[in-house]
Amino acid sequence: MATVSGEQPSPPSPPSFHLESSPESPSSSSSSSSVMLSDVSSGSEPKAAITPRPPWPVADDIALLEAAASHRQRSGCLPSPADLARALRGRLRADDCLDAGGIAKELHRLRVRHGRAAARLARGVLPVDEGELAVYKLSKLVFGGAVKAKREENRKARAADARRDPRDAAQLAAMYPCLAAEVEAVEARFAGAAAMVKRAFRRIGDDTAARLEAKAKRQRVAEARATARLDSLRRDVASTLLDSIK
Repeated sequence: MATVSGEQPSPPSPPSFHLESSPESPSSSSSSSSVMLSDVSSGSEPKAAITPRPPWPVADDIALLEAAASHRQRSGCLPSPADLARALRGRLRADDCLDAGGIAKELHRLRVRHGRAAARLARGVLPVDEGELAVYKLSKLVFGGAVKAKREENRKARAADARRDPRDAAQLAAMYPCLAAEVEAVEARFAGAAAMVKRAFRRIGDDTAARLEAKAKRQRVAEARATARLDSLRRDVASTLLDSIK
């Protein structure tokens, strides 16, 4: 398991760019000036080059999360993006995101990233990079309570949707065929708990069943498309190989 040292990982210094003008001959100078005059006379304006935004450095992630975690420990709530922008001014490399809107976007990105990391951790996948581990631990201090509360809210919603009176399994299979097929797959995988799974399925609420049915349908459509692409690829490979033999 990776350990986090006391020092924060510092990102590499951004590369510096130098624009040098090459010496021009009088002829090239006159030709370039004529081109410029023709552009101006035609009414076209020079287009500014679009510079891609550099990735948010890991050190900035850690600084942002440290400030948010410190504020939460003191006051019990998260600071506003405007307060974070003022507190972090001069401490981040990504100066273009120092407004409240940029900070809010980065907080949302880190919240989503923490949710995915927590899901991977539940499956036994641990962060291996020191920077990722530091970001995960700080994110847990900042967003951990919100993620836990969301899971508890979802659990209560599922429990409230459960029916007291079980329905017939055949009736449920007719109403939710894709979900019923997935239930059968779960029963086959966990044979020892097949009876318990069947009882839980018979008591499932319509809201939960409809949500899982839609999810199962989307998965089937995605698998069908992937199978069609694979078949097309194999036909292409076979055709190419047969043509090469001829």
